[in-house]
Amino acid sequence: MATVLFFSESFGQPTNPARSLSKQDYLTKSKKQKTGAWGLLGFGAAMLVGGTIIAASETGDRWNEGGDEGLEAAGVVAALGIAAMAGSIPLFAASGKNKRKAASLSFNNMRTPQIKNSSLVYRPMPAVSLKVNL
Repeated sequence: MATVLFFSESFGQPTNPARSLSKQDYLTKSKKQKTGAWGLLGFGAAMLVGGTIIAASETGDRWNEGGDEGLEAAGVVAALGIAAMAGSIPLFAASGKNKRKAASLSFNNMRTPQIKNSSLVYRPMPAVSLKVNL
């Protein structure tokens, strides 16, 4: 019975594994993540400044009229700005990680020795090298 379960599990593997990402794919992914991170950081900064401006203008009105609705809205806008700015941090980190992955992958032709007609010849062979930083 255990043998049947073993074989049913092993044949359940995907037949088309996902292709591995190339150096260019990692660089493109890194660039898009960095662009998104800068956009999120800029949007968050604008929201924070906007919330501060709203709060400053409402503080002057509050002394005259006594309403707190504008200050609540300003607090929400400023909090959303801070959250957006904090959300850009993981994107910057992921961008750097993908850029390092791209730097560690390289494709080149290596000359390998092969025997041809009883002699040793060096023929180019495509190779992928992966640099592991320890």
